[in-house]
Amino acid sequence: MSKLLPWLKVKMAPVNIETLDEGHIPEKPGVYVMLSDHTEYLYPWSNSNGSSRVYYIGRSTNLRTRLKTHKKYCSQRISDRDRSYYWPFYEYAAHHGCNVVWITSMNPKDTENELLVAFANYYGAKPVANGQSRWQ
Repeated sequence: MSKLLPWLKVKMAPVNIETLDEGHIPEKPGVYVMLSDHTEYLYPWSNSNGSSRVYYIGRSTNLRTRLKTHKKYCSQRISDRDRSYYWPFYEYAAHHGCNVVWITSMNPKDTENELLVAFANYYGAKPVANGQSRWQ
């Protein structure tokens, strides 16, 4: 676990979203981190900290509902490769695999921001599918 997410203190191992039993996902607010099955993304500070499989960090008021949506669209994207989606996290999931870890939080917006800052401080950039929006 520490090899995949050295900047994140999480006790759960990544779970493949396609085989994820939705009953195990809490119906609580929280933050989730999406990782590739096999692709290592290079970030500006990858030379010193290594590359990362993380491509997206998101938040939700209901983790189960949000991750079910990710599962649905990732599966659709995999089966319909001729059609592209606007949202980069579905494209990355379809082409590179989709594993997820989550953290419940009563204030997911602040927790998401903390994780984005921790990731950026470690790798020198936000995850590739998080876009270029302002997040601090």
